Amino acid sequence: MDLRKILIDRFEKKGVEPVLIPGLIKMILATLEDRPDITRGEMSEKLRYIGWNDFDLDENTMQLVIADHEASARSDPAFM
Repeated sequence: MDLRKILIDRFEKKGVEPVLIPGLIKMILATLEDRPDITRGEMSEKLRYIGWNDFDLDENTMQLVIADHEASARSDPAFM
């Protein structure tokens, strides 16, 4: 099972609608790009602030988002 599938399954089990998952992942990645040192708690707080009130980002899911992004970037031919 690839990381993306595991990540999607985790988000769905946490109650995130499948159609909203790509946007949530983009928001997490954009925040990490802006603040690479952000803690999981700070990330959850930011997500609640922008409207993800019923979603709690756990450390494992946050690490899966990062790992999936890095794996996707490595498979991109433009990645150096």
